[in-house]
This record gives sequence, C-alpha cells and structure tokens, in this order.
Amino acid sequence: MSALPKDYASGKGLFNHIIGVPLFVFGMLLLFSPTSFDRFSIPFSRYSFHATMIYCIVLVVMALTRSMFLVINRKHQSVQWSQSLTLCALEVVLSAGFTALYLWLMSSQAEAYFWFFGLSLLYLFVLMLIPYAIIGFYFVMKEKDNQIMNRSRDASKEKIRFIDERDNLKLVVAGDAVLYIQSEENYLKICYLEQNEVRFCTIRSSMKRIEDLCARNGLVRCHRSYFVNKIHVQALQKDKEFTYAVLDVPSASRVPVSKNYYEQITSLL
Repeated sequence: MSALPKDYASGKGLFNHIIGVPLFVFGMLLLFSPTSFDRFSIPFSRYSFHATMIYCIVLVVMALTRSMFLVINRKHQSVQWSQSLTLCALEVVLSAGFTALYLWLMSSQAEAYFWFFGLSLLYLFVLMLIPYAIIGFYFVMKEKDNQIMNRSRDASKEKIRFIDERDNLKLVVAGDAVLYIQSEENYLKICYLEQNEVRFCTIRSSMKRIEDLCARNGLVRCHRSYFVNKIHVQALQKDKEFTYAVLDVPSASRVPVSKNYYEQITSLL
C-alpha cells in the first residue's frame, strides 16, 4: 500500500483521531442505545453513565495508541496504510476488551467475559469504523488538493517560450514573471519582470496565435487586446468609463478590463 498523507500521520491527525473517534462512539451510544444493559443486570436508568464510561475507555485507548503511533512515525520517513489499518484494528480490539471487562464487572459476572467481549467487539467495530473512514477520506482528499496546488504552483514557474510568426524564438521567461501581453496591430508587447524590474519585449505575432500558450500558463483574456497573468492581479479599479486590473507590481501599468471579460476577472479575485 502507498504511504499515508503527511498530515494524517502528524499531530493534526493524532488530534482528530483522539477527539473524533471517541466522541462519535459516545454520540451514537446516546442516540441509538444499541446495548441493552438491563438484560445484563446493569441498571438501564444509568445508561448515560455507562455510555460515558465506554467513551472514557475508548478515549484513553486512542490517546495511548495514537501517541505511540506519533512517536514511531517521527523515527520513520513514511508510514504505510497497512500499518495504520493494523493500528485501527488494535484500537478496536483493546477498546472492546476493556469495555467488555467493565460490562462484565458491572453485571456481577452474569455472563462469561468472552460473551461480553464478542458483543463489545461487534458494536465498537461498527461504531469506530465510520469515523476512521471519514478522517482517512478527509486527509486523502486534502493531500490530493495540496498536490494539485503544488502542480499549479510549479507550472507557474516553468519557462514560457515566445515564438514569432516565423517560428523564431524571441523570448524565454518564467511563467510567473509575465505580467501581461498587449496586442499592437501585428505585434505583441510582452511585459515581464527581470530581477524585479519591469521589462518589455516586442515580437511579431497575433493574440490568436498565443491563446493556447497563455491558457496553459495562467494568462487570461481581459480585453480584446490584452492577456493578464492572474497571479499578479491585485484588484480591479473603476474610472468613470473604464475598468482596470491593478497588478501587484507598483511600477507596472494598469491593464484595461472590458465588459465582456469583467466577470471572468472578478471570479479570480
């Protein structure tokens, strides 16, 4: 199996398990009362007390096992899902064992201990499986979101190669360094950063020719004659007649935003 997401095996994952699993078990016990304490010679009128004791048992087991898990994880670069599943199974068995012992003692040993153990194991397996699955799913999805964000961030650092209409290479620049591209008749004026200074490069080409290149590198259409890099758009500024995109580079010019592209740009802010 693949390795666990880092957050799952960290202190945050530890906290979610220690708090979330026992609380879920406690809540389900109170809501649905699956254990018929009265037939074990255990006063049913004190059901909330017994449910609280089971909650405490699960809480202590989770705190001990997850703390050990965190210590072990610090000594290894990664923890496998198979190891985590083994830990979950151990927590269910230990919780069931101590819960069965509590019920057995409270019933004045009306039934054999292993009868209580089997019943406790069944209930706790079902009740603890649900929060285990929810927490695991949450951290897996969070890890995937982080990977997508990292890929997008890395993509912005990739080089963009600008080629003129004769397929001659004119400019190679990092994707996140491009501020905007302006069309001027049969030419494109590329505004970019170089050593924190605004630079310009003019090439003979058309807006249509670079549409796909811009889309792959985070530049969006904001005007019939402009593409703007969305990561540099800081705000929108309206004058009496026009709307402009204000960039996060003070020395850069404002970029006009037409009505046709206004909604698209505002959705990025």
